[in-house]
Amino acid sequence: MKTSLKEIVDIFDFKGLWDVHSRCGLRIMQKNDKYIVIVSELYQDNPGTSVTQATSSLAKQICEAYNLPQEKIVYIEHNPDMNSKLSFYDEEFYLVTFNMDHGDFSSPQWRQLTTDEVKNFFNK
Repeated sequence: MKTSLKEIVDIFDFKGLWDVHSRCGLRIMQKNDKYIVIVSELYQDNPGTSVTQATSSLAKQICEAYNLPQEKIVYIEHNPDMNSKLSFYDEEFYLVTFNMDHGDFSSPQWRQLTTDEVKNFFNK
């Protein structure tokens, strides 16, 4: 996939598993009445939990920090290209959907996005 997230708008510090200090790249875009939340794995620059291991908690922490209504976010996980010959280090984007359980995100489900779907999120 050649579509690239050209910039990380913010570095977001969050509590990972066991409240371990963790970091991710974060970009939030408003599109119509939705908020597109894109979290990027930072690999070596993240001292703690990966975004995938903390998905539900991370989504809630972002909503609280930026005062986003939980029901209006579209949550996307971004794994940047690691410039490796191994295909599992290629850039990937995943749409994550959740159930809501008493105000908490639960039961995350991931679906890899196509190049066209990713481009659509970035078009205004």
